[in-house]
Amino acid sequence: MKLLQNIVFLGLLLIGAFQGSAQPFTLDKAIQPVELKLLADTRAGHEGELGIVYFNRLSDTAMYHYVTGHDLYNFVDVLVTSVDGTPLKVSLAKDNWEAVQAQQNTVNARDGIADFKIRTWGSFGIKIEMEQPNNSIYTIAVLASPEKKTYLGSAFRSINEDEMTSSGEPSPNEAAGTSDDGGSANYLLYIALGVALLVIGVLAGKLMGRKGKGTAVVLVLLSLVPLSSFGQDRGAVLTMEEFENWKKQQNSKHAMVMSQLAALESERKAVDKAVNDLDKTIATIRKQWDNVKLLYDTYNNGLGKCISSTPPAQAPSIPSICTDLSLDDNGYISEEEDQECAECFLEARKKFNNMRYQFEKLATIYKCTKDFSNAAISFGDDVSGFTPSGVGGLAWQTQRRNIEKSVTELEQAYDKKYGEFLQSLADAMMELNICEAKYGVEDWYDRFGYMYFEFMKDKYQRKD
Repeated sequence: MKLLQNIVFLGLLLIGAFQGSAQPFTLDKAIQPVELKLLADTRAGHEGELGIVYFNRLSDTAMYHYVTGHDLYNFVDVLVTSVDGTPLKVSLAKDNWEAVQAQQNTVNARDGIADFKIRTWGSFGIKIEMEQPNNSIYTIAVLASPEKKTYLGSAFRSINEDEMTSSGEPSPNEAAGTSDDGGSANYLLYIALGVALLVIGVLAGKLMGRKGKGTAVVLVLLSLVPLSSFGQDRGAVLTMEEFENWKKQQNSKHAMVMSQLAALESERKAVDKAVNDLDKTIATIRKQWDNVKLLYDTYNNGLGKCISSTPPAQAPSIPSICTDLSLDDNGYISEEEDQECAECFLEARKKFNNMRYQFEKLATIYKCTKDFSNAAISFGDDVSGFTPSGVGGLAWQTQRRNIEKSVTELEQAYDKKYGEFLQSLADAMMELNICEAKYGVEDWYDRFGYMYFEFMKDKYQRKD
């Protein structure tokens, strides 16, 4: 139950603390971005994956969107393209729309698809710009992997023989060595939404293909016949002049319909090509995500400087009688581990590892939100001074106070949760202490475990 409460807290921490973080900050009320909330991929074999595919027309020179629904430990791909090759400048923003943190142009991108690989916490903005709105179709696909918790590696090392009893003291190097970068192989960090896109393409083909085009022409032409002019019993009588005029009208309407169908057919072909290119790009992403060694290097573009992908510096490595437990994709001990010590250590080590990542998440949420609020205040102070008559400046002062109040509430929430997390970490380490004693390691916590606990206590204590 406590673990569930922790997870719920981390998901809701800032909803009450800072409502403004739903999208990049702006004082321009004309900017009304479209929310792209990631949805669960319910297909078999894609458990934990998220994604969304969004289609729209280029109706303005700048189109705004913001992405929600992902989390800190997801690896996210953002794919943007236009179906007819219209050049697009695509920018990602975190703090405010003017502070661009990543930018690409589809003209220079492979297959005309801008592909951003990022890790971030909280929502982020996608701004699409073009020289002239032409009402053609563009698409945004956002793919997010299942949560992966591997970058902290293992906190443990094999215990030496002379460390088994309390009479033996660990050497300084052994007691304070940095932790390894190990972790388990990540599995299929990818969300394949190409199937949905292909279905859309097939449906478009069926609707706009030759057979569909012929059927559409017949239906349209039949609809053009002035059936209302025919009486139910007596029919209709036209003079020759009226008949000639009616034929001219129908020919004109027919030409217009055929022109529209030709335009739709051309657009369908463009959509088919865009779908195929996007599908190939997604397949390439899947191959890249299979390469565990390059995973964090590939997705090292954290939006903002508040995302970490390396173990904390100077973290002690803890001697343990049971260090060879294999880890699953979330950095937990594998359920299939058959070593004798795993039976005792399994649950305690899961709780311990979970608290390490919970502390990381808590600190990241705090730092990201502080960065966001500081950037918003700085931006608002700069922009509000140029507002005519000072009215906007007065409105901004109210917003500024609300942001500052939210930060204060965030600090209070952090301190409270920090204390709860410390207790949960201590409980998990006491369970590990019992297991170590069971296998002959005397006073494990007092001699080794407390050093790691003190490190975590100091590392994640709020410094400002």
